[in-house]
Amino acid sequence: MSLHSLIDEIVRTHQKDPRNKVFVSEPVLLASVAEEVGVQISSAKLIELIENYQNGSLDDESEELYDGAIYACSEVARRCFGDDPDDEDEEVDHEVSWIENEDGSYAAEVRPY
Repeated sequence: MSLHSLIDEIVRTHQKDPRNKVFVSEPVLLASVAEEVGVQISSAKLIELIENYQNGSLDDESEELYDGAIYACSEVARRCFGDDPDDEDEEVDHEVSWIENEDGSYAAEVRPY
């Protein structure tokens, strides 16, 4: 499934039951890295990126991969919380909190400011 399709599904779910937050799952984050950076990474690499981000130890290469994952969060924030979800230039201030699942994987909790 493409990144666009995955994001569309998150947006549809949010529109059915709007909340002040949305969750972006690991498969979406991995697809975002693949599309934005052109690199397939493993779940283990994503976990490493998130943990290194949290402790402030991302190097330049890792930061590019992390930014690729975060792209999906920005896109979801724009489409779920923006004034005009069709305006691709609109920026929505948002925050991302990392939620560690029971299996050790991560999901992003995205909230507007």
